[in-house]
Amino acid sequence: MKIILIGAPGSGKGTQAKYLTEKYHIPQIATGDLLRAAVAAQTPLGRQAKTIMDAGQLVPNDIVIGMIRERIARPDADQGFVLDGFPRNIAQAEALDNILDKLGKPIDAVLQFDVDAEMLIQRMIGRLTCISCGALFNLFTQPPAIDDKCDECGGTLHHRTDDSETIIERRLHIFETLTQPLSDYYKHKGVLHILEAHGDVTEVTKRVKSALRGLRPKRTPVKPMLAPVTPLPKSAKPAVTHTRIETPQPKIRPRKKIKTLSGNTTVKKLEIKKELPEVIRKKSIKAAARKKTAAAKSAALTEELDRELDEKLKDLEKELQQTRAQLKEASDAEKALIKAEKEKDTALKKALHEETAKLKKEKK
Repeated sequence: MKIILIGAPGSGKGTQAKYLTEKYHIPQIATGDLLRAAVAAQTPLGRQAKTIMDAGQLVPNDIVIGMIRERIARPDADQGFVLDGFPRNIAQAEALDNILDKLGKPIDAVLQFDVDAEMLIQRMIGRLTCISCGALFNLFTQPPAIDDKCDECGGTLHHRTDDSETIIERRLHIFETLTQPLSDYYKHKGVLHILEAHGDVTEVTKRVKSALRGLRPKRTPVKPMLAPVTPLPKSAKPAVTHTRIETPQPKIRPRKKIKTLSGNTTVKKLEIKKELPEVIRKKSIKAAARKKTAAAKSAALTEELDRELDEKLKDLEKELQQTRAQLKEASDAEKALIKAEKEKDTALKKALHEETAKLKKEKK
């Protein structure tokens, strides 16, 4: 199932995305996560994105689309995916359609979450995220049992620095001007489902179930492509089929019986020409030559395949080493990020509690 979630920041896309990934056993793909992972792993696209983000600019469409293309091509996305936060504009939507058309996997459904602006601001100001497992909480609608502690894993909860009222209003304005036209785009394609995202999580999940009930994954024919050569272990050799060439046996005509005649009749003996052995000899030579030629071709093909497999295995080993190095770098970067977030949390706790107390007083 290929699903796109669109909606303003704080509309509940992330929460429903987790439900959909568990229901259909498909990955959640968020551009923010892809960018952070690519930057941490220092991939070519990640290095380009980091340079642009360090300059305070938005990451261009071609870089974001390149990351999405790479992520969709992974094996865990063969049965579908949930796109959270992408596409954000018509240009990205058209580029995504081109990618999926080539793969023969068109979008099955687009879920749009509608919430009024006041509720969005309240949700985002009170939003808390677990650093360890990513679980979401809210001081107003879904508070944790213990302050600053995750109910799921006991990890530390933190408040995002960009969840301030000024930044939220700017993000909502960007959504209205750029992302909202996607609603008309997907409505024209007949895959849009508009959901009321107010109420608790269970109510919104019921609306999501109702929207997707009866849908079947769509597929379109894919242009024929050459099948990739599957790498084999070094010890394994390609199977070679040997064809046995049977030497045709010529038909031997029976000798004619010579009738014995009485009297002085002279009987002329039949002369049998020695052509039969010559025919057999020539055909045997041709069959042996064909067999030898086939064996030589098979040996040459086997040798060539062995050489190609050795080269591919060497390339795979190099890629594996590079991947391991990138994973180590990503792990180190993640540890550094967690350490930095913990330091930020200490500074934000005091401000968050003061803001909470202020809001509660205003409500009273």
